[in-house]
Amino acid sequence: MQPTNSFLTPDNPFTELVTYWLDDIDAEGRISKTTRNLYERNMRTLVPPVFQYLTLREIGVVRCDQFIKQMAKLSYNRAKQSRVVLRLALELAVRHEILPTNPMDHVARLHREPHIPDALTAVEVNKIRIAIARWEAGVGYVSRSRPDGQLGSIVEVMLGTSARIGEVLAIRRLDVDVTSAVPCIRLAGTIVSRKGEPTFRQDHPKTARRATPP
Repeated sequence: MQPTNSFLTPDNPFTELVTYWLDDIDAEGRISKTTRNLYERNMRTLVPPVFQYLTLREIGVVRCDQFIKQMAKLSYNRAKQSRVVLRLALELAVRHEILPTNPMDHVARLHREPHIPDALTAVEVNKIRIAIARWEAGVGYVSRSRPDGQLGSIVEVMLGTSARIGEVLAIRRLDVDVTSAVPCIRLAGTIVSRKGEPTFRQDHPKTARRATPP
């Protein structure tokens, strides 16, 4: 199924390609709504300042390359997100014979400075445990909502499994096996919160399903 507006030419504004691209994503329905909304957010907030007044034929390799390099000066993550959505939109323009080539195919690769992940030390972990215990006991804290005693348990599961908080909150009784030789937790879902929608449990985690010893 094609989007309803299939009359774009190289002389159309870039903003019309964005709408065309989002319509195409919705028509295919192959990616999650969360990813689709992320693409739209990144496209609307990161790319328009440079491309919104340009026609499609005015978007070439040099302009795209300079744009990505300027974004990289702000942050690697912004440059990466901008690169993804811009490439996908222009790729659709090529696939639907609006443009002959995708200028993003020739943009210089992004380079990220080596980064050593930060890990909590045993002392820092114990400080977190103490802070949670004091908060749950109401020692020196004034909270609008009364602690229900779950925060400490949630943090302990995250520490023991390396699972994301959404995956931990989605664990069900049937996902926990304490009868095997090595007790394990099956991470088979995650909690999803989208703007304007009720929070719900998704039946698969962000990455492939996995079982993790507790």
